[in-house]
Amino acid sequence: MTNLATYETDVSDMYAVHKALLGALDAAPECLAKAGLRPERVEVTGSFYENVIEFLHVHHSGEDELIYPVLQQRCAESRSELERIDDQHKLLYAPMDAGRSAIATWRVAPSTGNAQAVIDAIASIAETLRPHLAEEETVMLPLATRWISPEEWRSQAGHNMMSFRADKPWLMLGLVREQLDQEHRDGMLAGMPPEMRTMWTEQMEPAFNAFVAELRR
Repeated sequence: MTNLATYETDVSDMYAVHKALLGALDAAPECLAKAGLRPERVEVTGSFYENVIEFLHVHHSGEDELIYPVLQQRCAESRSELERIDDQHKLLYAPMDAGRSAIATWRVAPSTGNAQAVIDAIASIAETLRPHLAEEETVMLPLATRWISPEEWRSQAGHNMMSFRADKPWLMLGLVREQLDQEHRDGMLAGMPPEMRTMWTEQMEPAFNAFVAELRR
């Protein structure tokens, strides 16, 4: 190690991110079964999974830019292991592209076969993602607690919101908040800039609640 670690950064929000992602991916068979072949339900469910895949994309790009390079610099003894785990992000590129393509086809042409293609593509994403997240929780997060400052850690949230290219950036925040207890939800709100906190409570949270209610009914 290059220096003595000085931080005790709370990284518990990352466990919630991981649970939110895997929970959404694992729910695909049930969600698509509920949608059936009804165009309006296909559109809602297709939009949900398009945004979930974008959530995964910006989550990983944020780590690539803000977390792993810093850890690799500060944790020389763990650099090779961190590089290996970070490189696993590249294994998701093809499954995510396949998922986007399958979703787009299903939304245009709802059918049993196209729905199954979406389920299979999303299952492939989850299968690749699950062991990667487990390694992050075992290796990367304990290092981040000690070697990433709270300010550096929190910078991921703004990066992810600014980088999000699908139409529902509030979805990732809502899904993560579902995984938190009330104390952590309150802490998340308190840590937001005032304008962001107002936007969440007055606009984004109502939009999230209405959308997931429609998705899950």
